[in-house]
Amino acid sequence: MKKAIWGIVIAIVLYTVLVLHSDIRKVISAADSINPKWIPFFLILPLLNYGIRFIKWQYFLHRVKEKVPLKESFLVFIAGFSMTVSPGKMGELIKCSLLKSRRGIPIEKTSSIVVAERLTDLISMVLLALIGALLVKSRIALPAAAAGAVFVALAMFVLMNRRAWNLFSKIAHKIPFLEKRKHLFDDFRNAAMTLLDAESLAVSVPIGMISWGIEALVLCVVAASMGYSLPPGAALLSHAAGSVAGAVSMIPGGLGLTEVTIDGILCDYLPAATATVTTLLMRFATLWFSVFLGLGALAVLKKRA
Repeated sequence: MKKAIWGIVIAIVLYTVLVLHSDIRKVISAADSINPKWIPFFLILPLLNYGIRFIKWQYFLHRVKEKVPLKESFLVFIAGFSMTVSPGKMGELIKCSLLKSRRGIPIEKTSSIVVAERLTDLISMVLLALIGALLVKSRIALPAAAAGAVFVALAMFVLMNRRAWNLFSKIAHKIPFLEKRKHLFDDFRNAAMTLLDAESLAVSVPIGMISWGIEALVLCVVAASMGYSLPPGAALLSHAAGSVAGAVSMIPGGLGLTEVTIDGILCDYLPAATATVTTLLMRFATLWFSVFLGLGALAVLKKRA
């Protein structure tokens, strides 16, 4: 809860700076032009994204041979969003703790799922950024896509290569918390390799592309609510590039870098003030909406416990 509150405070500061940079009067004017009829769609598309991503979560649970009642599994999955504002979203490891306490499922199994979620999401985002760049004939996303690809390649190399894994383990074991759990490292690696094999990637990456592609359309909807037509390719490009930049930076929630990247790309297709409003509303409808949903799900699980 404290991390979420600090994330909100930091976001308010960053968003204020972004608004002031774009001329606050023009931003207010752009916001006033929003047609309220479009507002429900700001949240419907993210909800579709969460529903499709839950399918991937269930698929990963199946791959590591763990069964959790569907309703409980969904609540645990959503509860993970409460820690979205954490470096690389790794705060979502709270899902592992919940499944350990409620079902006795080993953390080394479920932590590998969280890692696989992040890596496959990043692969999906890199591909979406490239597709968006091709659709609008832009090279602006190439640095972010390249950084994302390098990040994924290094992580996969460490997991798949025994020597690289042994070196990583040796370094990690110097941390007192991890040193006491060194016997779990190989179990984690075996589970992660199962989730990141060719068969799994063939399922999880397309699911990620569909789910995050749907969420990117929030940008089109918000722009349309102010009377502007944003090309779907530009929406894919800006959303994916911003998300990759935020993820690779390991900044909690990608705060700041994600917004600046999205806003910067949108300025090529929308007036500056409209691009800023579109960026901010998109982040409220996706990032912060998910955090509040996660806190709600976490409260329900704790009450039931």
